Amino acid sequence: MKKRAISILVILGAIILLANTNQGTALSLGEVQTKTSNIYQNENIVLLGDSIFDWYPTERIFSDLPIVNSGIVGNKTTDILNNMEARVYRYNPTKVFIQIGTNDIEWDDSEELNQEVYENIVKIAEGIKENRSQSEIYIISIYPVNNNLPGANDRHITEIKSINSRLKKYCATTEGVEYIDAFKELIDENEMFDEMYTNDGLHPNGLGYAKITEILMKYIYE
Repeated sequence: MKKRAISILVILGAIILLANTNQGTALSLGEVQTKTSNIYQNENIVLLGDSIFDWYPTERIFSDLPIVNSGIVGNKTTDILNNMEARVYRYNPTKVFIQIGTNDIEWDDSEELNQEVYENIVKIAEGIKENRSQSEIYIISIYPVNNNLPGANDRHITEIKSINSRLKKYCATTEGVEYIDAFKELIDENEMFDEMYTNDGLHPNGLGYAKITEILMKYIYE
């Protein structure tokens, strides 16, 4: 019950303070942030990905949790595969949240590429399983895009859904890896990134990050 109450307060704080900003980088949860310093004394929770995690103001939302933000702007799946020690292993994580792939498909749309991105994400997960077997692994769906806004470039919902479908099947048949379907929580009636949650069609805005916090909290506190 204590963890559930704390998670609700964290989500409410995120919504209040991120709702009217794009990246939330100038905000502090400060007075509304519930302190949780005694909950996770022996954990490192790694958020692994690209700018979508890099710009996530984790130090403000999760100020007293051992969250390691390992997102880097512009990263593709291959960038992570080529640097697993620095990006993941050295933190000895107990939980890893993987959210990667949208930059791989920025300028290309093909069945071969969709399969390659899927296979690379699987390699990331399998590498963590092999090298840090104590880790719980979560693969977050590639987020939707909105092609009516400039940030989407040549990314398309159809290819994102194709990759996500494969990832969901992989997680359903693989022990120790769980799928988080954030895609369905962020789309509008046309299955595009809801403009309520994004300003550029690719990255979450403040309210988008608040929604993502709501999605992730139950897995963080499991």
